[in-house]
Amino acid sequence: MTNFSNSQPVFIARCEDYNEDHLYLILKESFDTLGIDHTVFAGKNVLLKPNLVMAKNPDAAATTHPAFARAVARLALDLGAASVTLADSPGGPFSEAYVSVVYNTCGMKLAAKDGLFALNSDFGFSEVHTSGVKLKTLNVINAFLKADVIVDLCRLKTHSLTGMSCAVKNLFGVVPGVEKFQMHSNFPEVGNFSEMLVDLAQYVTSEKTFIAVCDAIVSMEGNGPSHGMPKKTGMVLVSRSPFALDVIGERIMFGAKGDNTAVIRHLDIAAGRGIMPRNWQDIEVVGETDYDVFEFAPPDTGAGYLLKNLPNFLGGKLVDTFSARPVINTKKCVGCGRCADSCPKKTIRIGRRGEKGKKIAVIFRENCIKCYCCQELCPLGAVDTKQHFLIKLIH
Repeated sequence: MTNFSNSQPVFIARCEDYNEDHLYLILKESFDTLGIDHTVFAGKNVLLKPNLVMAKNPDAAATTHPAFARAVARLALDLGAASVTLADSPGGPFSEAYVSVVYNTCGMKLAAKDGLFALNSDFGFSEVHTSGVKLKTLNVINAFLKADVIVDLCRLKTHSLTGMSCAVKNLFGVVPGVEKFQMHSNFPEVGNFSEMLVDLAQYVTSEKTFIAVCDAIVSMEGNGPSHGMPKKTGMVLVSRSPFALDVIGERIMFGAKGDNTAVIRHLDIAAGRGIMPRNWQDIEVVGETDYDVFEFAPPDTGAGYLLKNLPNFLGGKLVDTFSARPVINTKKCVGCGRCADSCPKKTIRIGRRGEKGKKIAVIFRENCIKCYCCQELCPLGAVDTKQHFLIKLIH
């Protein structure tokens, strides 16, 4: 087993496109620089864990670009890996039929066509126990348990609930299918959910040899992780620590606002546990040290940004009152039911309205926990969010 440590550096390289050969050379340089060699891969079963949140074309910037999967697979095999398998559990049923559609739409079926890596065909899962603060037991996909080495193929994105989706958040995909919705129900408040994410990342990185490879060539801003806007950032990030990589990713996303870029809750929690330094200046960067920083547009929810920094009298019991609430965009909604299926508390129903009886989703707010799963997984982007007017004033 390989544990990350506080001293794990983050490698950064400039990269302007998704040319597979160019990516291979960048990744080889990053592995060489970070000391990731044949001793890590020789004779090992490697799992590529991409971000395939839903069935979207790679150009939408919601999912890991397939060129990353191919470049990492080539490099792992060149370093002696016994096998390379790609597996993810997107938001929805963890079944062959559903996941096959996601793999196909996201370009992974075509990427695997020549046999460079295998697509996971085991849709089973098993219960495991952790020593986490909040997370004690959970189910994880068998593909994770069978692997010796985990390569976390994340993409740099904003996120409506957590503020950021990168190396740590991407590991939520080892939880099978709709059980992720149950975990949202078990950890409804963003602080507890972030504690759970830290527990999960600590479990993953303590059980397996771990490498994070971040697709930050084209990132996502706005209503991520699924319905934001692509943003050209032109970088590749690699680290043995998902937490260190996320700190630098956070800096890239929000550094244009100034030095106070610490806005992501799970990084506060991880630093509080002594996992890594919280200040980006205390994370060693190798490779391209003079990297660009940006000011990403935040999600409409503002969850990862505003509520964290509210005064204590607002940031405690009244957080739920002031959180942005999901609303159905009736012009876009076609009543497909994906939002209802993804709702952890089953607060969404599909009804009919108007003379023509158009099918449309309706949110019953009494039990809504504002997890934004409905917004994340709506295939048409028909779920908006509405901020409380006081939050708008504070912002």
